[in-house]
Amino acid sequence: MKLSYELLELDLEFPFTISRGSKSKSKTMMTKIEASHNGQSFTGLGEAVFSEFYGEDEHTVKAAYGELIRNGILMNLDLFNGQEFLRRVQSFAGNNAAKAGIDIALYDLRAKALGLPLYKFLGLDKNKAPRTSYTIGIASIEETELKVKTALERNYDILKVKLGTKEDLQILQKIRSLAPQATIRVDANAAWTLAEALELIQQIKSLGIEFVEEPLRLDSTEEEYKILYERSTLPLMADESCKKLDDISKCAKYFHMINLKLTKTGSLSEALRMIHAARALDLRIMLGCFTETNISISAMASISPLVDYADLDGSLLLKNDPFKNELFQGNKICLLDKPGIGIC
Repeated sequence: MKLSYELLELDLEFPFTISRGSKSKSKTMMTKIEASHNGQSFTGLGEAVFSEFYGEDEHTVKAAYGELIRNGILMNLDLFNGQEFLRRVQSFAGNNAAKAGIDIALYDLRAKALGLPLYKFLGLDKNKAPRTSYTIGIASIEETELKVKTALERNYDILKVKLGTKEDLQILQKIRSLAPQATIRVDANAAWTLAEALELIQQIKSLGIEFVEEPLRLDSTEEEYKILYERSTLPLMADESCKKLDDISKCAKYFHMINLKLTKTGSLSEALRMIHAARALDLRIMLGCFTETNISISAMASISPLVDYADLDGSLLLKNDPFKNELFQGNKICLLDKPGIGIC
């Protein structure tokens, strides 16, 4: 197998702001693995979506890939032996985005070698895929209005609203007035104190909010998480609090649902394990993303029939995704009957 990679720098349609910062461009690492099966050559596509919040950037991904190549991690690897691949990369602590880029490419390769779309390779029903939300980043009231109108014009009627400002209530009130029939979800990105969360959740409940994602500051105590869980009048979702399999049992104590992203899980294989573990603890599940291309979005969409919610709009937020593949019709995820993840 031959591994190669390329840094992509992509423009966003609108500046994207959350409680931790803002950006107008998105960097991501396209990953390719070339391999042969039954005398035919195939190329699998993957994507390493790195985030400094989780300790990775373009330099750490390049360094990890360089080390993987020097150590021959992909040498003499059976294409269909996913367990062996995971065993080999265990010695590389962290680097989840880098690992995910290779893992996606391997899944794409396996499905292409068999001539199957990835969802069929995994034995899933494409008609069970949930609709995705569309994210409205933090902005002024005027810019928020433009973003919401743009979303509604494109038939995106599930809106995920980023909060974490002094105008949170006013922002939501404005969005609800613009989109009276839309499903609205809230993501605070760990911006609120317990007192702020309790007050805001009570205030926004009347606006018909579906759930609140990661409301409390990450330095909150377990007692504060417990109090919010017991008193919240809206369901709570864990994102930053749920990074790996071991986090799920703890999250089940303080949240009603979890958000999984490849940047955190490090592989589709790990995401699948986390889905099954969450189900065993009666947690609902969402698949999430960052601002990324349809390579990784299509990979996650392929396992979306297993979950309750999707927030897979990362490619929709780009001005020009170089890997468009007709995955979406408005909010609807339309899994493609093309080999692999559906991108040649």
